[in-house]
Amino acid sequence: MTHRKIGYFDVEASCYVAKPGRWRGKYVISEDGEEIQEKLCTTLHEREEDACEEGMRLGIKAARTLMKERE
Repeated sequence: MTHRKIGYFDVEASCYVAKPGRWRGKYVISEDGEEIQEKLCTTLHEREEDACEEGMRLGIKAARTLMKERE
């Protein structure tokens, strides 16, 4: 699991085995310990690292969108 702070939000990315030999990414966005958004990525990856990277990339993008909405 990886973690990044984006403004007010904490983004945590992880991944899990979706099918034998295939990984799927996931991210969770929270603020002050309260979960705001969770999403499973749709792409299946052959490597765990690629799935986690996709989860983080999409989580950062979603957190930046949430920050813009608050402005």
